[in-house]
Amino acid sequence: MKPNEYDILNIFLEKMDEKGESRKMVSLSIDDTMLELMNTKYNKQLSLDELKKLADRCFANEWLEHFVLGAGKYGELILTTTGFGVARSLQKKKEALKNRTLLKKTSDYIEDHKGLFVFLGSIIALVGLLIKIFSGVNT
Repeated sequence: MKPNEYDILNIFLEKMDEKGESRKMVSLSIDDTMLELMNTKYNKQLSLDELKKLADRCFANEWLEHFVLGAGKYGELILTTTGFGVARSLQKKKEALKNRTLLKKTSDYIEDHKGLFVFLGSIIALVGLLIKIFSGVNT
């Protein structure tokens, strides 16, 4: 799975937690350092242009804003309140998915693949019907 704009938000959250500071005090730039961090963390080979496109999506959603004027489009960025909320929400959702019980994981798997289960059930019913029809013909 390739990195997406949510991964940029996660980088900001990690830096906030690492430094023990609020969103307003942690600024990052979309540069080679961020690129190396993203590629290492997500084990991908993302280019700087691709990373900038992800940052552009964050700008479009108003998840990032400039902290310092004159730092360029991708320099000295901070999370907005909205970006912080989205990032924390995704973090909590990921944590909740990880902590599901086996029964809940099984239930979710069946729900996600219900079309496959309906198809397999139909095949089994059809085979059962054919066996019933052809076993009655031979006797």
